[in-house]
Amino acid sequence: MGKMSNVNVEYLRLKSLFNSVDPTKTELVDNLINEAAFMKVQLSTLQEQIKKHGAVQISSKGNQRQTEAAKYYTKLVNSYGTVIKTLNSIMGKNVIDDDDEFDKFMARIEWVTIY
Repeated sequence: MGKMSNVNVEYLRLKSLFNSVDPTKTELVDNLINEAAFMKVQLSTLQEQIKKHGAVQISSKGNQRQTEAAKYYTKLVNSYGTVIKTLNSIMGKNVIDDDDEFDKFMARIEWVTIY
């Protein structure tokens, strides 16, 4: 499978996570979803390069430095994290959380404290 089809698969996966989000907001962040998909595929490619060639180059004099793939990976993973965090915050504002066991427990304690 080519890189562009991998990006498309990831785009569709991320887009499906927004099924319960207001369509206007989903449309607004569509480009951000596409960017996240692209970055995810690039990160996978860089990971493979780093696994194959390593993250550090050693010169003939014994000096060590980070490979270009490792440098780019570090920058890209930070950007990807920011984009995912942004998407998550947009998506999270539309999710209605049901009471979990902790919430039910706290409600019982509050009820007992009141009476």
